[in-house]
Amino acid sequence: MSGTASTRRQMRAGSIKTLPRQCSKNGKLMIDKDKLSDGHHGKTLTGNEAKAATERLVRQAGRYVRLLHITHEAIICIDDDCKILIFNQGAENLFGYHQKEILGSPVQRLLCPKFRSTDKQRLNTLARIAQDNHIGFNTDRIICKRRNGERFPAEVSLSQTTLPGQRLYTLVVRNTSERMRAEEQLTHAARHDELTDLPNRALLNDRLSAGIARAERYQRKLGVVYLDLDDFKPINDRYGHETGDCLLQAVANRLRVTMRQSDTVSRVGGDEFIVSLEHIKNEKDAIAAASKLDRALKQPFSVLGNQIRISASIGIAVYPDHGNDPATLLRHADQAMYSAKATHHNPQLFQPGS
Repeated sequence: MSGTASTRRQMRAGSIKTLPRQCSKNGKLMIDKDKLSDGHHGKTLTGNEAKAATERLVRQAGRYVRLLHITHEAIICIDDDCKILIFNQGAENLFGYHQKEILGSPVQRLLCPKFRSTDKQRLNTLARIAQDNHIGFNTDRIICKRRNGERFPAEVSLSQTTLPGQRLYTLVVRNTSERMRAEEQLTHAARHDELTDLPNRALLNDRLSAGIARAERYQRKLGVVYLDLDDFKPINDRYGHETGDCLLQAVANRLRVTMRQSDTVSRVGGDEFIVSLEHIKNEKDAIAAASKLDRALKQPFSVLGNQIRISASIGIAVYPDHGNDPATLLRHADQAMYSAKATHHNPQLFQPGS
């Protein structure tokens, strides 16, 4: 029995998962005998030489396909028309399709429709690069869709494999959901206070800069309210650090629910909080918001079975009256807060020259 006949029988028997009939012109991986050469001098092979070369290519193709099905990674092979020719078990597990229902389909079927629409230009560019680049490339931020409709972010590596009469593009698809979640958690942690989950100073500065830009554009005011809890250390000493931490969390929550969603409540120190007030018309609006915070904090807190009363010293600075940048506004609000602490007059608006 010839090697070619034996290999073909193995393919039919299923020991090698060959390309599906519906996905190629004649139902299998195309081997163009007219393009066979000796690989050294470009001499066209005929007769027994061509037959032997064909057998070698069939065996090579069989090994290639078999290797794709052994790996646990999701691997998809497509042709020049972006039709799916190979869909290994890893791809079945990732996307939820059985290969019989996906082979022959355009690979775009595996992409989120909204992503295909919004990133159409980028996808077209990637397709052109794939055809022209024989080295291959990696790309991320691809949004894929499973059979059940679930979407997930993916990283895709693409390489090009050329056989006589057939060019394949091999896609290795990796689900990046866990990695992106980890990155988002790290980004969140870098910009939020660990204890209260409020924005920290870095995020506050960014939001103040953006808020000032909006205030300038729409000819509005922006307020900065600086709060420092009074006599917090004695509370910590009396009730313990666990109670002190829980009290800070309760304060953060009360400040958050007292303010509007457009405002930013942040924790910038042990017992210091800053609120950025957007969409205000004048200083009176800022004073009214600060007074509302003052009243809210004077209500007792129930913390680990203890009824605790606190107060805060509150200073206010307003853009553009008291500064045109975050640093100046924060400094002036801080000065007004210390004035309030010294005079016991709450809240205290920054007074230039004081």
